[in-house]
Amino acid sequence: MQASDRPSDRRREIVELVRIGGRVQAAELSARFSVNAETIRRDLSALEAAGELDRVHGGAVARGTLTVEGRVSSRMAERREEKLAIARAAAAEIPPFGAIFIEAGSTTGHLADLLPDRGDLLIVTNALQIALALTDLGHSTVMTIGGRVRPASYAEVDTWALERLAALRFDVAFVGANAVDLAWGLSTMDPAEAAVKAAILASAQKSVLLTDHTKFGLRAACRYGSVKDIDLVVTDPGLDPAAAEEIRALGTGIRLAGG
Repeated sequence: MQASDRPSDRRREIVELVRIGGRVQAAELSARFSVNAETIRRDLSALEAAGELDRVHGGAVARGTLTVEGRVSSRMAERREEKLAIARAAAAEIPPFGAIFIEAGSTTGHLADLLPDRGDLLIVTNALQIALALTDLGHSTVMTIGGRVRPASYAEVDTWALERLAALRFDVAFVGANAVDLAWGLSTMDPAEAAVKAAILASAQKSVLLTDHTKFGLRAACRYGSVKDIDLVVTDPGLDPAAAEEIRALGTGIRLAGG
């Protein structure tokens, strides 16, 4: 394929590269087409809006796939404003007292930053960086569930984590998602993390899913639940209205942050 100066030709070629390889890197596209990074960002945004691919950190992947999991430290900066708005909207679900769980993740990490300085909450988490941030506030009681720490997410997983979760109950669990497909359900790339995610949902009286619209329509290898297992989805207004109606039809509430 020959690179073209015309945006329409360049975008057709990008779609073909994604189809063949499953993923493209923005920096490589910039070099291939001899255009700046902002031009490639516009191309990828336009192709995502057209349903041709899904943008991810550093590039794009074929629509409906989740092939890689970036480190949570880098994911915190992706779609930062959307995630902050989602976290603010979800904060309304923090109960007046009791026990809550905050799952490891980038959007849930923003929620931890918004927690009020209260001493009447037991806050349980499987994320080391969230536990440290909350402990620094010095008010609420903070507990982690223990277990092996995954480098990509700083999430505690495996037997110790599962045993602790089996003995706990939470008034509200604030959870994230790597991939949400209304038919396939909730899924992630790592089986150990999938097992912990399923256990968190089982231990919660109420579950609140915090995720931006780009996670919808994706499927990963390890399924751990259904959208029906979630009581409330908090996402951004970029979610397809048809998908929002399908979520409501499943009996799950939905709240659009800033919508």
